[in-house]
Amino acid sequence: MPRRHAPNQNRQSGLPPALLAGLGVVLVVFLVAFALQGSLGAPTKKASSQVDFVSNDFSGKSIRLSDYRGKTVLVNLWASWCPPCRAEMPDLIKYYNDHQADGLVLLSINSQDNMTSAQQFVREKQMTFPVLFDPDGKVGQIFRTDGLPDTFVIDRAGNLRFSWTGQISPTILELRVTPLLSQ
Repeated sequence: MPRRHAPNQNRQSGLPPALLAGLGVVLVVFLVAFALQGSLGAPTKKASSQVDFVSNDFSGKSIRLSDYRGKTVLVNLWASWCPPCRAEMPDLIKYYNDHQADGLVLLSINSQDNMTSAQQFVREKQMTFPVLFDPDGKVGQIFRTDGLPDTFVIDRAGNLRFSWTGQISPTILELRVTPLLSQ
């Protein structure tokens, strides 16, 4: 004799798969947004809140970070031999050109490189912002860098607000730096 089942016994219980997938997407978006919000409003803990350095440009002129108080300063450490440094430079140049009128200063610091290679790279990329030469990596030691490229954002009051190790993207620049330009 065939066995009879209760009418709902073969049905799956719980939430529909489409709803579970939707909730998963919402959770991922929330986590990414929360992670990106992170240190936007507070100084980063990678180095001390107030940081300063002096370095020379290729002509030997000394430039001090604190001379730019009142402006948002993006400090980028790079080397001509570093592939991610070379790859990110066009994005940094474009971001600088787009936001220079908003009070952005870009201090580009060639670190642990030779002057000839560095100067050639600057000419190739037509870099119009200050480029400093730091062959011994002393500025990187002040910022406690982990590698190259390294990018740091200093707010108008001179506080270190954000740091990024590795190739920085236009999206990260817009999310992390642009809001500081209006503060």
